[in-house]
Amino acid sequence: MTKAAHKSRWRWLGVAIGVLLFAGAVYVLYTELREHPWREVAAQLRSLPRMRLWLALAATVLGYLALTGYDALSLIQLGHRLPYRCVAYAAFLGYAFANSLPLSVVTGASVRYRMYSAWGLSSQEAARVITLNTVTYVVGLLAAAGVAFVIQPVMVPGFLRLPLHSARPFGFVCLAVVAAYVAWSARGGRPLSIGKWELPRPTPKLAVAQIVVSCLDWGLSGAALYVLLPHTVPFHVFFAIFLLGQIASLVAQIPAGLGIFEAVMLWGMSPAVPAAAMVVGLVGYRVIYFLLPLVIAATIWAVREGRGWLRRRREHRRPAPARAA
Repeated sequence: MTKAAHKSRWRWLGVAIGVLLFAGAVYVLYTELREHPWREVAAQLRSLPRMRLWLALAATVLGYLALTGYDALSLIQLGHRLPYRCVAYAAFLGYAFANSLPLSVVTGASVRYRMYSAWGLSSQEAARVITLNTVTYVVGLLAAAGVAFVIQPVMVPGFLRLPLHSARPFGFVCLAVVAAYVAWSARGGRPLSIGKWELPRPTPKLAVAQIVVSCLDWGLSGAALYVLLPHTVPFHVFFAIFLLGQIASLVAQIPAGLGIFEAVMLWGMSPAVPAAAMVVGLVGYRVIYFLLPLVIAATIWAVREGRGWLRRRREHRRPAPARAA
């Protein structure tokens, strides 16, 4: 296969990925709203005080800004310096799609590969960004959950079929894993290799930064829902239930935790928060934190791919320069 043919093959693969991502976004929007017409959703949201909606929107904006820190830290660890606007652009698109579409790791990786390869990173380096982002995500979740579950030992819902009645033992395990990660980063030396998979060893300063950025992300994500609910439950109690629902959703591997997350929240917040108020808050949270960024990302992606397609057509139609006699 010639170099030009190989390049063309990857170009069409990129276009196909772009189309699939956009189609996936449209499908998620359809399935999310199929049983809840826009008029019904709008009526439920109108029942919420406007200040709560603005606070949820502010927490969402700040949360997605915190998500850009994942990519920024990963690129620093790999020794790459990109303008923050590029990092924020790739991170927002990647997480807006990954938060709502199936196979979140694949969709987020596809977006980042397209972005970062255009800015000079190799496919291997782009893959390492994804790996480091995942590590930051997991370590921060374990740190946040560890502190939350130790402070507030919430009961584990029976329908999760877990051999625990309280989340407190799991909280201590989470904190032990985070402590081991920080201790490993302080030792220095070679990366951790498991088969072909390699985890670069961060500096202690970078490891702490990973925990702080990820905990900030989780805290803002929880705040975006909390401000939509009647404040009859302290935030630390709510946050422990919120993280339990998020962990259950991750284990179930359901896009955006649909169903599992809602079930845990309804179970955990009852009877302090009436079920009707909880449902309205969850609908608002889905719209503001997931669907709104997805709509924006899908629009940006469609415009970007459309411009690229028009540019390639113009280049294809451009006549080749005449050879000198």
